[in-house]
Amino acid sequence: MDDIAITQASVVAELKSAANRLTNAEIYARALRVGKEHVGALVNTLALAYTGSALPLLLLFVSDKTPALVALNGELVATEIVRTIVGSLGLVMAVPITTALAVIMVKPGDEGHEHVHGQPKHHSHYPG
Repeated sequence: MDDIAITQASVVAELKSAANRLTNAEIYARALRVGKEHVGALVNTLALAYTGSALPLLLLFVSDKTPALVALNGELVATEIVRTIVGSLGLVMAVPITTALAVIMVKPGDEGHEHVHGQPKHHSHYPG
């Protein structure tokens, strides 16, 4: 969640710095396209992570000869299904919400945006 929110805010900041002629609606639409691609990549990663963590649970069910419907109705499996759905919804909703907030809040050249016009910004608390 943290990764996707920071990426979306950075995409908006880069678009605002690079293309002053774009409206906020155009910046939002372009950043949202980037966010959709990022969510796709994260969902694949999460699917692999959940599959890997569920292998011991699958082995337990196979060795126990528990019928599939009984296993799916068990508290342990139901908890993991709900956790997966809620986590996925959070990721999917983070993109449009973070993008909208960034479009409203980020101004071209804001402090905290590390590069302006391709040149690193010099921070007063760093020597040089």
